[in-house]
Amino acid sequence: MKIFFLRLFFILSLVFFQFSFFNILFSRVSVPIILIVAVVAWTLIVGFPRVLYMVIPLSIFFDIASFGALGALTLYAVPLAYATDFLSRRLLAEHHGMGMILYALFASLGSFGYGVFHFVFTRGSSFLWSAETVTRFFRATGFLELLLPIFSSVVFFPILYWSIRRFETYMSFAVQKEILQMR
Repeated sequence: MKIFFLRLFFILSLVFFQFSFFNILFSRVSVPIILIVAVVAWTLIVGFPRVLYMVIPLSIFFDIASFGALGALTLYAVPLAYATDFLSRRLLAEHHGMGMILYALFASLGSFGYGVFHFVFTRGSSFLWSAETVTRFFRATGFLELLLPIFSSVVFFPILYWSIRRFETYMSFAVQKEILQMR
């Protein structure tokens, strides 16, 4: 039970950090950068099947707290986690050095993709990409709203990767400790 509450506390602290820190400083940006970078980092650390137990509650708590369309981040985060796992298995890049830079760029691409996803599904745009849709997207989003998520994702990726890796290491020790106490 302790493990469940620790995971829940960590997930809620990520959502709280997104709302209390990032949304206050950059209120014009509609991308939950901290959460998208956390999805990419968590997927790299634990893999796709295990990350679903953290991504779905993370995105649902964000959707509930943001008063947005329920399930919008979930619809984006699950395919993003799958694409991250697919990319990490196909490239076989290490999780340090040049591979870490590649994954940080992938997290920034994920942030940009959520901006496009949010624009298409919340503004009543058609699902078909046309020249008119592309021009409406670039007119509706400002330069700051477009580039800030990309750059801040690269900055936050190593910080979140390190903190999530430490959390998962602690959780594996906590699980082993509980199993040993049961015997």
